[in-house]
Amino acid sequence: MAKDRMQQIRNILSDFGEGFKDDYSIGREDRRNAMLRDRKLSGQTEESTKWDSLMGTHPAAFRLQELTGRLRPEKRQALEELDMQLKGSTAHKTGQMVGSVANDLTQDTTRSVYWLLNALQATGEVINEQALSRVIPELYQKSRVQSAEIPFKAVPGGKKIPRYLNMQDKDSIKEMVTGKKPKAKYVDGKLKASRGYSFDDSGDLQKRNYSPGMVQSLAIPTGVAINTGLGLMSLTGGAEGYKAALPSDEDPSKTSNVLGEIGLKYLMGRTGNLLPYEEFKKVRPDVSRDDYNRYQAFKYDKREDYNPMDGDLTIGAGALKFTDEGIHGPEVQFLGRGLPVTTGIIPYTAALAGGLAGAKYGQGRKNPKAALGGLVGGMAGLVTGQAGGNIIEDERRRRNSLENQMQGGSAEQYLQ
Repeated sequence: MAKDRMQQIRNILSDFGEGFKDDYSIGREDRRNAMLRDRKLSGQTEESTKWDSLMGTHPAAFRLQELTGRLRPEKRQALEELDMQLKGSTAHKTGQMVGSVANDLTQDTTRSVYWLLNALQATGEVINEQALSRVIPELYQKSRVQSAEIPFKAVPGGKKIPRYLNMQDKDSIKEMVTGKKPKAKYVDGKLKASRGYSFDDSGDLQKRNYSPGMVQSLAIPTGVAINTGLGLMSLTGGAEGYKAALPSDEDPSKTSNVLGEIGLKYLMGRTGNLLPYEEFKKVRPDVSRDDYNRYQAFKYDKREDYNPMDGDLTIGAGALKFTDEGIHGPEVQFLGRGLPVTTGIIPYTAALAGGLAGAKYGQGRKNPKAALGGLVGGMAGLVTGQAGGNIIEDERRRRNSLENQMQGGSAEQYLQ
């Protein structure tokens, strides 16, 4: 009995070790191949959103989906084809789960989530991409290519159905490899699809509905909204009340190097600090010295505060913060960068909503143009949101100036 028990324990440990080894040895290329196969089976393009690409290759993510029964059939097939699925005894599966966690720790997959979202511009782009991909999935999908020479074929009953190009049909091959823009060509004796095209498992030629560049352009309106709200669109100096990223000695609100200023703002998202109060009040007389000092204290206060009822919020040692009355009005701060609600979040939300509406409208047309519709709608939403946000912000500043005047005769007298 004791020997049998020991043998059982050895078998369990052996299965656990094999399972751990199986998943720990999976590399990034293996996970990416599984994700690409999943997307092909689902009729999607290889190009995906940044979030879907990250989660589609996260070792622990699809393991949890398997355990909870939420793994899509296409993903399951892709894993099985590459021998990457959960399998074997309970001990083996347990070893695989632990191996996936260890794999994640050594290959930094979960930390990649932070690296992806470590700036407001990046977070805004991810939200925009995910919203568009869920509302208009056709942006990341492919469609079969119908023959231009013989578009239909007859079937029993006198009906006609579309004739799609297929790599196993000689007439289709001739049509694919000829013309000014061949849809396929022979490489080393094998038929290969041209850029933007691919063959599915049945040999049908597929074309992506929209080019990746056009889909990516849908991030322009929301990107402009966030960058404007962050003060990154003032290329010759700092935003109102701020120093330039490369301040000049004569006037710190102006840059000493335009090209360097543009580079720092575009590549690093860097802006200058607030001007000293005596200079700041010249362009922002609506802000009292007390308000200025409170805002400075709020920016650098990292003490946890989970009660939004007191007017501010601080989470994660200052990683995420909120105030309902900063020098820009209500403001969200993420990793030290502040985005005002009126001049940042409202324009962003309007641009996002406009992009979704425009893409949806363009998709429903006889000749679908979801990407173009989304870009036009997003720009229209951006202009509307910026106009509305600026009106609200101007009114807020006007009221603050009046309040300062009531307390001290005029804003500047009050400050002195």
